[in-house]
Amino acid sequence: MTTSAPPSRPAPAHPVTFGPITFVPGRKGGRYPYCHSLVVDQGAETWVVDPAADRHYFRELARTRRVTGVFLSHFHEDHRKYIHLFPQATFYGPLLEEEAFFSMDAIFRFMGITDPVFQDYWRRTLIHDFLFRPPANFTPYFPGQLFQLGEVTLEIIPAPGHTPGHSCFHFPAQQVLFLADVDLTPFGPWYGDAASDLTAFEATLNDLRAFPARTFLTAHEQGIFTEPEFRTGLAAFHQVVVQREARLLEALTAPQSLARLVARRLIYGKVKQPRFVYDHMEGQMVAKHLDRLLGQGLIARTPAGFQRLP
Repeated sequence: MTTSAPPSRPAPAHPVTFGPITFVPGRKGGRYPYCHSLVVDQGAETWVVDPAADRHYFRELARTRRVTGVFLSHFHEDHRKYIHLFPQATFYGPLLEEEAFFSMDAIFRFMGITDPVFQDYWRRTLIHDFLFRPPANFTPYFPGQLFQLGEVTLEIIPAPGHTPGHSCFHFPAQQVLFLADVDLTPFGPWYGDAASDLTAFEATLNDLRAFPARTFLTAHEQGIFTEPEFRTGLAAFHQVVVQREARLLEALTAPQSLARLVARRLIYGKVKQPRFVYDHMEGQMVAKHLDRLLGQGLIARTPAGFQRLP
């Protein structure tokens, strides 16, 4: 049985409020290098979630509001792009990724970047395009931890797979769940870091299926989902993993090296630039499927490459 992706709609053009929570749409429809963000305003104090939507919006917010907390769902650069605008805030991020908020070497390790030329490129990209700087005041959070701002409670929901500490943020009183990069896009789940975990990602998707919320917000593309849209979208999002693995098994009817599989673009579908960056991510995602299929006894590693077993 296949699950087709439901019709999607563009992200809203303007901020949308859910009581004290404001959904701030990211530029480019919330596509990389931006993401959708949240603002929680309780008058005397304001919180921000993943501030990477729009520089002008957050500059004005920093000028007009007392932002005391910035919550980061994970360490990726497209979720922390404008943290420098809030130097007085306390930054909250997952304990499992604490190093990556401070250290380029830790980022390289999480991402699996070992080539010095690639490291130099990514270092320059983080500094110049994403304004990388370690937060002055950082507090790690833990799964299940609760934070309170006025009448708003924020609950940390662990959602590993995309990254080890990737987390969703639940606002129980508003019945809102921010899914971060469980983003329900047609592309499907992304697990292209060395530290990403395909099995953990699928477990996260299964755990979220019955989550009790009425509104589901994502960090990219459509951004706002009703409960029925979320249920359908989550199933289609998960099905992409199944489809990728089926394409891979079909390709392995003849022996294939990892390099040849990368060239087939089983994940991204086409060549994207800069090519060496996308080759790296494609290769790591394909490798995770290969490792799983080897463990399941469905393929073998031969001198000529990986091959499907009869």
